[in-house]
Amino acid sequence: MDLYTRCPNCDTTFRVTTQQLQASGGQVRCGHCQKIFDAFATLTAQEPQIASQEPAASAAEQSQEHRPALEPSERPPVADSPTIPNDRTQLLRPDPAASLYEWEFRMPESPRRTLLWAVLAPLLSIVLVGQLAYAFRTELTVLLPQTRSYYVRICESLGCTIGLPKLSSYLHIEASDLKAVDPSHPSEIQLLLSVRNRAPIELAYPAFELTLTNSLEQAIARRVFLPQEYLPPTAQGGGLKAGTELPIELFLDTGALRAAGYRLYMFYP
Repeated sequence: MDLYTRCPNCDTTFRVTTQQLQASGGQVRCGHCQKIFDAFATLTAQEPQIASQEPAASAAEQSQEHRPALEPSERPPVADSPTIPNDRTQLLRPDPAASLYEWEFRMPESPRRTLLWAVLAPLLSIVLVGQLAYAFRTELTVLLPQTRSYYVRICESLGCTIGLPKLSSYLHIEASDLKAVDPSHPSEIQLLLSVRNRAPIELAYPAFELTLTNSLEQAIARRVFLPQEYLPPTAQGGGLKAGTELPIELFLDTGALRAAGYRLYMFYP
């Protein structure tokens, strides 16, 4: 799209391009009178019409130059593009007419960076990384086992704790049995099971659910056992070591229930 602007000093019309205006901030030098003017002030997309010239002159021009002047309604022909002034100090002001021509082109905006943002941006990034490292400390120690010793020392000073990983897919019930302790007391039963950790790292002790069933394999009772209910006192506070097996033994009183079978399910609350 062709754009046109007019020199306010000599009334010469020029054809300009958006590249010229963007490069100079709208400040151009008239090729006729060498005056620097704001091209946005008279910028238009309509090609100026050349009116018929009539020889009419003002008294001052006749006395000085003895040449006819243009009527106010007249416009000279469109000249070549104006030149961009070398003095860049005059380009450091906002363009008042840029908003009128945003539909034709958009002037580039230089990024404004302050010292405050230059300092705050790295600090906020460090704080965000620290929060993520704290919130996912257990998961990070699983992915990067070598970082666990560093986390332990940091949490000792901060008063936080690092939980053991909870990966139930690596826990397997190797063997289990449910039997009566004394035939004369059928309500008293003993539950025996063995849990193995097949993960290469230490895991937290799981909880398990015991479901008693009748002869039709219908559930007649259900109970969840947490680690503190089935672990011996010597095992409290740690975890299930990698590749080790944990034997569990529980004595239960089923009362009037007559269980014919059972089901076990391990999970992490």
